Amino acid sequence: MPNQIKKTYNPSLCDTTTFYVAHPDANYLNAQDVVHRLVASAKDISVATFNCFDDGNKLVIKDEIVANLIHEIQTKLEMIEKILPMAFDHEGGE
Repeated sequence: MPNQIKKTYNPSLCDTTTFYVAHPDANYLNAQDVVHRLVASAKDISVATFNCFDDGNKLVIKDEIVANLIHEIQTKLEMIEKILPMAFDHEGGE
């Protein structure tokens, strides 16, 4: 694809909290919905991660899979951390 513009890679944007930008039309109610979905998803992933162990202590699948699940939980927690202030901004969020 010769017409494609090459963008430089910026490693500082790999951090979820740096990358996240709220939509200009979003308000605290939207933020609350997003936080709710992220928490529910993180809970589901934590259950899946726990199920990767036999009796809670012996890993029964590849450690790389567990590491990826933990990274996914961490990413969701970083997003929640970034969104929480907006979720409680009742005065400025409308």
